[in-house]
Amino acid sequence: MKEYMKTGLILMLFIVISGFIVSAVYVSTKPAIDNAELQAKLKAIKKVLENSKGEGLLISNLPNTSEELNKAIWDSNDTGVLYSNANSKVYSPAYRYVNENGQEIYILTVSSIGFGGEVISVVSFVKDNEMYFNNLEVISYSQETPGLGANIALDNVKNRFFPISYEGLLNGVKVNKDAGVLLNSPEEILNGKEKGIIQTSDIMTGATITPRAVANSINAGFDYLKSKGVIQ
Repeated sequence: MKEYMKTGLILMLFIVISGFIVSAVYVSTKPAIDNAELQAKLKAIKKVLENSKGEGLLISNLPNTSEELNKAIWDSNDTGVLYSNANSKVYSPAYRYVNENGQEIYILTVSSIGFGGEVISVVSFVKDNEMYFNNLEVISYSQETPGLGANIALDNVKNRFFPISYEGLLNGVKVNKDAGVLLNSPEEILNGKEKGIIQTSDIMTGATITPRAVANSINAGFDYLKSKGVIQ
């Protein structure tokens, strides 16, 4: 019995010491982890604030700290999800800026299910006379197939998704394979985008599920803004 108690005490002491070490490591590394996450978010937000219909940025003063970013929070909740449908989500918080031209810029973190899991993007919508989809940055796609779905992070692929007109958003954004069309010339690709059709089959050969996830997440962001009364 004494041997059992001795062994139990040794194990308990080992667990306590291990827990203390883990806690100490967590406390010492958490600030660095938090800062890395903040810098990644700020970088993505800067990307989606690039004006897809012109030069430069949509706002003159970019956020550089968490305090500055928090001032732009427009909607948030404790659940972490602002909107969801069958396979897409809009995550909390949502940000809103108004620039000197009176344009309202909404920045959302959206996701949908790709080939291997969630494909998460930071996106921006601009409300001028009409709403349009301005820009996106894909921030999580690690479970997508290298050389196929993972190509969604390439600039020449992402650029196919913006800008999308209000008409295209109303029609529902879809990749060209789902629309049953093939857009060949730059003019056809541009005209297709006006209708919400995104040509990806030529630059993502063999990969439809991942770009479809991005299209679905854009639609979820648009539906969320409609549900909030931003779009009448």
